Amino acid sequence: MDNKSRTTNYSQRKLGNTFNIINSDINKNFDAKEEVIKMEAIVQKNLDFKNDDINYNLKPHQRSVEDIVMGMRELFFKILEMLIDKENPIPYIYSSDYRQFDFTLILIIIGGLLLLFSNIMK
Repeated sequence: MDNKSRTTNYSQRKLGNTFNIINSDINKNFDAKEEVIKMEAIVQKNLDFKNDDINYNLKPHQRSVEDIVMGMRELFFKILEMLIDKENPIPYIYSSDYRQFDFTLILIIIGGLLLLFSNIMK
């Protein structure tokens, strides 16, 4: 008996040039397809940006009450941190329309509470 027939590594098929000629159309228009894909990605990115821009371009008073309250809370604590660190909070407050609106509401609420307490104390 032949040792080659007993081994598992022995292949029964004939070795030779049995590869089929590959059609050269595989890479045809590859660059054009890549350009189309890139353009679609850019268009999708622009659409996403416009959708985000619509959501973020709300005027400060057009936000929901929850967003306004959370913005006021975050601004209040940020101002306290800046005052503790002896930094000037005014540039931070004026850096955004939302922060200006939230700060104005904070001042109105504090002023209303002070007026209420002063009338109660009389």
